Amino acid sequence: MDERAASYFNSGELLRIAQRLIQMPSENPSGTEESVARCIKSILEENGISAELSWAAAGRPNLMAAIEGELPGPVLVYNGHLDVVPAGPYWIKPPFDGLVEDGKLYGRGASDMKSGVAAMLYAAIVLKRSGVSFHGKLILFFNVDEERSNLGMKHFMREEFTADYAVIGEPTDLDACICHKGDGRYRLDTYGISGHTSVVERPDNAIYKMAKLIIGLERLGNEVKRRKHEMLGSASLTVAQIHGGTAPNIVPSHAQIEIDRRVLPGESEEEIYGEIERTAREISAREGFDVRLEQYLYLPPHSLEEHHPLAQTALRIATEITNERKRIKPFLATTEAPFFSVARGIPTLVMGPGSLHRAHTEDEWVDIQELTDASQIYIALALELLQHCESNEGGRL
Repeated sequence: MDERAASYFNSGELLRIAQRLIQMPSENPSGTEESVARCIKSILEENGISAELSWAAAGRPNLMAAIEGELPGPVLVYNGHLDVVPAGPYWIKPPFDGLVEDGKLYGRGASDMKSGVAAMLYAAIVLKRSGVSFHGKLILFFNVDEERSNLGMKHFMREEFTADYAVIGEPTDLDACICHKGDGRYRLDTYGISGHTSVVERPDNAIYKMAKLIIGLERLGNEVKRRKHEMLGSASLTVAQIHGGTAPNIVPSHAQIEIDRRVLPGESEEEIYGEIERTAREISAREGFDVRLEQYLYLPPHSLEEHHPLAQTALRIATEITNERKRIKPFLATTEAPFFSVARGIPTLVMGPGSLHRAHTEDEWVDIQELTDASQIYIALALELLQHCESNEGGRL
């Protein structure tokens, strides 16, 4: 890391910022991200960095801020999400205290991904304080509703925007993740006629109809698994949730399942929907009942060339700062990277502190040294990427 920037870096201050973010609950669903967004805005403005809130919905503001370089040049986006999954009732550690114990920071979002947001936020603060010279622009963009329906990112994408590079601080153990599967989500409904179970002789049972569909979808899932990608492994189709009926003595008039479909490069949104629809239509036609299929979410696969300067520069810097051999690898979950990489053609890397294996778990934690390393990586990466005058002339906020 640049010596001048290093002289302004205080790992204790970074840790306190990460604690403050965890102490602002932003569970999704049932909560809002407003308190944590306002907290970040206050921290930035205390450090001379203007920040704006843009409301995707009531109580749900995205946050945007930028640091300008001395001359025109490339545009780099540091992105993270402000929402966290619900803590749930089974924690031993307090989920919203930001507890520090044995070199670990505990709390909901410690790995996914308030530590990544804190590391990016503090990197911008250090760059601002130190006055280190760079060209172009560093943009911070922290959005709402990543964990559910991408409301914040969809709101942001209504604006004209481009950049030369984007980094998403999801938990990767500070490895450089260059690709991940896409994700399609579907609801499938069947219908029957309600009645008292003791008197209906020929029940029109929505759950029995759904059971036949599930068997067919299991067969389709087994076919889908045979599709493979060198880095990402197999595609998948999973019936992940089922709902039906209202009481044990009423013939169920409605049943619904939720289908999760993980998508490989080369698979198309239309083809995936089509094969689910055909499976449902063939079974329902044969058995003589109606179905309703709805796609309510689709994120395409994401990829970045392994030898792209963004990936290789980040890998080298992370290896130097951590004194560990960091890797190029796939990210095992789906992120919002396709909004940048697919929709806008922006080279995008997923790299952040924490582990995906600790995300969404009780007593979630991040290693404090990894949090420190992450922020130093983001500082060094920004200074290296923003040293050239060529740019996309993008990044308008």
